[in-house]
Amino acid sequence: MKKIIFLSIITYLKVLAKIQLFKWRPIVIGVTGTSGKTSTLHALEAILKEFSSLKVGHKANSESGLPINILGLKLVDFSWKSWLKVLLLAPWQILFYWPKEKLYVAEMAIDSPHSPKNMSYLLGIIRPNIGIFLNADTTHSETFDHLAISTKPEKRRLEIARLIANEKGKMIQALPSSGCAILNKDDLNAFSFGKQTNANVISFGKDRNAHVKFVDHQPSLTGTKFIFKIEEKKVVVFFNQLALPTHYGYTFSAALGCALFLQIPLQKAVKTLENHFNLPPGRATLLFGINNSYILDSSYNSSLHPLLDSLRLLNRISPKRKIALLADIRELGEQSKTDHQIAARQMIKSCDLVILVGPLMKKYAFPVIKNSKLECHWFATANQAANFLSKILKKDDLLLVKGSQNTLLLEIAIEKLLANPAQDKKLLCRRGEYWDKKRNQLLQ
Repeated sequence: MKKIIFLSIITYLKVLAKIQLFKWRPIVIGVTGTSGKTSTLHALEAILKEFSSLKVGHKANSESGLPINILGLKLVDFSWKSWLKVLLLAPWQILFYWPKEKLYVAEMAIDSPHSPKNMSYLLGIIRPNIGIFLNADTTHSETFDHLAISTKPEKRRLEIARLIANEKGKMIQALPSSGCAILNKDDLNAFSFGKQTNANVISFGKDRNAHVKFVDHQPSLTGTKFIFKIEEKKVVVFFNQLALPTHYGYTFSAALGCALFLQIPLQKAVKTLENHFNLPPGRATLLFGINNSYILDSSYNSSLHPLLDSLRLLNRISPKRKIALLADIRELGEQSKTDHQIAARQMIKSCDLVILVGPLMKKYAFPVIKNSKLECHWFATANQAANFLSKILKKDDLLLVKGSQNTLLLEIAIEKLLANPAQDKKLLCRRGEYWDKKRNQLLQ
């Protein structure tokens, strides 16, 4: 019964969203990939908002979120009252909401090969003119497990990544010939769709033949410099007070590739990116911790490659001890063991001390670390981990915090470790009455 109600609701929203798009007719920029979609939306917004009227679909990447955003509505929380309000207002938006923006940037995320959580369903709502395909990896791979044939862990990982890419790549295949596919040349699964589209192709990445070549990345606690080569010109982008991992170079490469297609002058694109780029809470946010320590807050979510990248960043910029508070990577299905073990081996290389939270970290990562010289502790909850860390954090320690969002909520630990909690709590992810209730339930 619940499934029937849900399908009825999203079908209703889908029809109304299509009517709204028919009225509106914006140029649509679609962003897909395993990781980096949200940061790419913010990079595109930073560049494009000074050159054209723009609407960005923040926190609206699903079969329900995307049509709700197109209709100019927002779910305050996930309560039935909030849903009822959206459903009642939706038809009125068709009559009274006439968006004027020329560009619409949509995050197009998938969780499954099956409708309505797949790309085919999203393409039934909206068809991008410009498509950005960032990467393809095994995040959310549990819904693709049954399609994989190989039983060997590494071959299975590659097979599932390819299956996920095939679903995400449908967005590129659907682009019009007048449009543009902006593809990661370092990710073979993503770049292969350049041969499966009639659209123009702009490539980005570290490959020497990429249209937007990512040359170098120089991070520090005071800021991060990225160097690119575009049309034979050296391009330097510096972000003050942001300590960003390497993978953000792909984020900015993709956004600059879009600017290239839209014929935005290169130096102006760089300037607006530097001046206006910002990240939502919980994504590489640098905070001051107790006892003059630092906290690198990436607690919003976690997948394997961004986690590995964050651990490598920790190793590069920490002025003293390198400490990581890490929780489970969820929704991996049969890849859980392999991916947590890979993460554990990088922890051994990058950290002086590791604090683990969650059953998957305990089952798969902890045994690997236990056989090394790295000091490691496991706790069932973020609150328990915070109590331990509050006793041992010292001056100039750098604490990386990262984990999947489902039920673990590592921001609970960060709240307890902030030097100025009254001032800085607002900088943390998942604020509001709904999430306060969820955190309180975990603390009971």
